[in-house]
Amino acid sequence: MRQGQFLRCLAALAALSSALPTACKKGRPSESPEAPPALGPVSVKPIPPVDFRGQEVHIDEGQLAAKVKSVLAQAAVFAEAQPKRATVAVALEAQPFAEGNAEALEMGVKLRLRMTIRPEGTALARFSEDVAAMGQAPLDTHDVGEAKAAFQRLAERTAEDLVQAYVARLKLWSGDAKAVATALGASDSDLRVEALRIVSARKLREQVPVVIRLLADEDEGVRDAALGTLVALRERGAVKALAESRPMRDTREMRKVLDAIATLGGSEAQDYLAFVAETHDDEEIRAMAKAALERLGRRGATGEKGELRNGLRPTK
Repeated sequence: MRQGQFLRCLAALAALSSALPTACKKGRPSESPEAPPALGPVSVKPIPPVDFRGQEVHIDEGQLAAKVKSVLAQAAVFAEAQPKRATVAVALEAQPFAEGNAEALEMGVKLRLRMTIRPEGTALARFSEDVAAMGQAPLDTHDVGEAKAAFQRLAERTAEDLVQAYVARLKLWSGDAKAVATALGASDSDLRVEALRIVSARKLREQVPVVIRLLADEDEGVRDAALGTLVALRERGAVKALAESRPMRDTREMRKVLDAIATLGGSEAQDYLAFVAETHDDEEIRAMAKAALERLGRRGATGEKGELRNGLRPTK
């Protein structure tokens, strides 16, 4: 059975900054947000039936919830449940469908997984997630009972893939530098993004050359995460790479780059922003570069203006 590719995240993992601990009660300190939360309940929203040759096929919601609960419980990423400990509530939505004709039917299921920390702010934000995936496979049967079993297997397999990807990202945080380096080259774009977040959080500067290469990644989420990582590391030596990383005529992409370069600061950043502000043939981009240059100046960036260095002249 073939599985569909993971769809883009509906909402990527939340910001990496830890939330403040909850208030103390009766003189007892609340648990640190650094501690892993416990696994809370797993709920499945009522799943609509799918029409199969004029008959309704239903996916067993309880069985699907049990599958998700089992995978998460065996992942060893959650703490044991205790009073006052934060929990992660799991909500799953499924939308089965069938398409094609009487001779060649294909079944599919769209899934959405939402992990919510309760109470809010009592555990690391990376345990929260809101993602979607879709699985599809041929439906080679005319028997409604066989179709029901096939839909159930597809839903459970797709849910398992989705949960395992979530677990892999969580486990990467406890991995060593080698594991993070390997993840930077993973085929899963979400895992590459997670690795970039870890590079940023742990200040793994030895990975800067790889991060710079990821500025040209085919996935926009990875490119943006790489850009954010270089900014978080205050890697001024990446200004030239940033300047060359996005199409000069793409206003949306240029806004990201100009903001990043202004944040990094330094003489190279100042020269580049001034050059774009003065010479780019797009009025909006010139205005964005001028605004970025002003922000850099307000922060008291140092460095003399002069000739552009190290070949840092954008190509139009």
